[in-house]
Amino acid sequence: MGVSIAHHLALRGCGKIVLLEKTFIGAGSSGKSGAIIRQHYSTSLLVKMARHGVQVFSDFASHTGHACGWDAVGCLIVGHASERAAMEGNVALMRQTGAKVLSASGSDLTDLFPQGIFNESDLGAWESEAGYVDPAAVLYGYSACASRRGAVIRLGVEVTGILKVRGSVTGVSTSKGVISSGATVLCAGPWAARMAATCVLALPLTVIRPELAIYRRAGDFGAPTHPVLADMRNGFYTRPDSGERSLVGALDISSDQIIENPDCYDESVSPEFLAWTRSRASVRIPAMKHAFGRGGYSGLYTLSPDSHPMLGRAPGLENLYLAAGFSGHGFKLSPAVGRGIAELLLDGAYSSLDMTPLRPERFAQGQPVKSAYEYGLLS
Repeated sequence: MGVSIAHHLALRGCGKIVLLEKTFIGAGSSGKSGAIIRQHYSTSLLVKMARHGVQVFSDFASHTGHACGWDAVGCLIVGHASERAAMEGNVALMRQTGAKVLSASGSDLTDLFPQGIFNESDLGAWESEAGYVDPAAVLYGYSACASRRGAVIRLGVEVTGILKVRGSVTGVSTSKGVISSGATVLCAGPWAARMAATCVLALPLTVIRPELAIYRRAGDFGAPTHPVLADMRNGFYTRPDSGERSLVGALDISSDQIIENPDCYDESVSPEFLAWTRSRASVRIPAMKHAFGRGGYSGLYTLSPDSHPMLGRAPGLENLYLAAGFSGHGFKLSPAVGRGIAELLLDGAYSSLDMTPLRPERFAQGQPVKSAYEYGLLS
């Protein structure tokens, strides 16, 4: 979010932009993202935000001058026929934005994902425009473009507090001194709540530790790659990666470990999770039974109470803006968020896409975002 916002501000010709990072760009959640780019959501706003993401990432070089590793393998969401109403509602939302998506069942599912085993009670939504990117390439592209246009990116500078005077934020204190500003954007991912607390702003955010397994597909997999698959019936998702590998994670994140200190957590993957991913993936994709394990890793998600981001002006404070609580969805939404926050800062209001429903104060107002269904990462 930081490099996307800096990039979009720089594109608008904003004056002095300073981006602070205590270690290196992507050292938090972004560098470990699965970076799946899809448009399948249960609210019109998120579909539109994700649609913008697909359009930007599929032509990233024209926006930044750099490639992002875009691979449009498509995405298949599979659920039970009993979920038809929710699935078809999401498909309708996507079509309204211009997305290329269709409902599928029976033999159509096998045609779309030949390595999978499907039955008559399976129902799918196929999104041909979806795919994934290389998160490291995106981070570099955004930051390099922002720097070329005048943004100052300071690495190794830790923000230690947000400064305010009589309800107005005036800048930040850092490990290298105080930086004054006319506007401050808090987009610190797992550290957002800690940072907000330094100016007596309580954010209802929870940090968890999801795991991700890596497998090298065997030679008899039958294809050099495969689509992104989110299997709600078996509870897992997978996407291809370079070197004929596949990343496999869990859709249900409700039992993931809560992390109190994002500076200190186990970044490895447990043997139990590796066994679970192989078992679950093999039910749908038999060839995964003999895929070669390549370990895995853990990252961090920052959850909001309704699994949707908190975007916009901080309640009760002048000159502070929030981009936090992305709940595992952030990477694909980053182009829309960067554009929108730049509009708020420079124009005083959204113009491209009204993201007001994601305002941070919605929880205190009793107006959380409600999805057609809420299943882990498929909100």
